[in-house]
Amino acid sequence: MIIVPDDPGLAGPDDVFKATVRKVFDGDGFLASVWHPYRQAWVERVPFRFAFIDAPEMAQPFGQEAKDFLAGLIADKELRLDPVGKESTGYMPIDSYKRVLCMAFLTEQMDVGTVDYYHEGKRGGGSVKRARPVTRNIELEMIVNGWAWVAEQYTFDRETEYFAAQDDARRDRRGLWAMDNPEPPWSFKRRQRRRSKVSERQGQLI
Repeated sequence: MIIVPDDPGLAGPDDVFKATVRKVFDGDGFLASVWHPYRQAWVERVPFRFAFIDAPEMAQPFGQEAKDFLAGLIADKELRLDPVGKESTGYMPIDSYKRVLCMAFLTEQMDVGTVDYYHEGKRGGGSVKRARPVTRNIELEMIVNGWAWVAEQYTFDRETEYFAAQDDARRDRRGLWAMDNPEPPWSFKRRQRRRSKVSERQGQLI
């Protein structure tokens, strides 16, 4: 596995969520308990979706593998979640399914040993001589390990870095890029909607 060290910058409790992942739905969505700093209590069962990646649908090839990979990264772990507002949502960090759009960062101990990493647009490897905590970008880890696409319908500040990670995964045929022409989930969903409409029209004619 390739990790992606990142520095999300300092943020106060009003700017980010501290959350513990309770359930992973698929390769880009999950359910979490969120710490409410003013109530001093956990808010349970809050749905989240990554803002800038799109993983295969569960009905697509590699949908289950993408879910399993994400679960291996974040299940039952505490994350920093940075909410992301988009023009399409009126700059509110909520999508049409009432999920909170976010970027996710995991701070975890990096043990002594060998490590593969992707940092500042370059992939490399080395030896960790001293165990220490490292903060990682989960969206970029999904991309560079080959389990998600960059969400192309949106522009964002770090898209050059994200697309470079996707190109790296494609070149090495990691994850879903083992297929020659994997179908992006947005194309798959459009095709499914068209098929559903045709079926509805045929049903009305019978």
